[in-house]
Amino acid sequence: KQWYQRREAVVSTQSTGGIAARSGLHCSRSLVTRHTMKPTLIQAAHMTGSSATHWKAERYVSVITAGAIAGAVVAPSLAVDHVLAVVLPLHTYWGMEQVFLDYIHVKALSLIVGWALKLLTAFSVVALLYFNQHDIGITQACKDVWNIKRDEQLD
Repeated sequence: KQWYQRREAVVSTQSTGGIAARSGLHCSRSLVTRHTMKPTLIQAAHMTGSSATHWKAERYVSVITAGAIAGAVVAPSLAVDHVLAVVLPLHTYWGMEQVFLDYIHVKALSLIVGWALKLLTAFSVVALLYFNQHDIGITQACKDVWNIKRDEQLD
């Protein structure tokens, strides 16, 4: 426990320039974990286990998302729309999961919110795939929304 308190003081001093340590405020456990567990690129290359796999998967999904968005602009197609239908909810899921982990500390509420997020993500993937297959698709829908203001000005 003493190590944890010392590490907490070091993290709070580093992250706030000493303001938290001088005022007597301490960081939460999730903040300490986030600061101590966030790997650099060099550290990630040497990581093993599920944390390394998850960290690498997040990076791959981010790169695929950026490529799919660029592909949707340059050469829109059903394949690009399907890729977007999977990677956008997955990317959002991982981002929101971190927000919930940082701010929800009640175990029962954390479990409920976690499962709700998983269900919402799965529903989003299925709904977007259905929208791509049976309607205009994500790319065309974004183009239509983008052009609403311009079309109103022309009328």
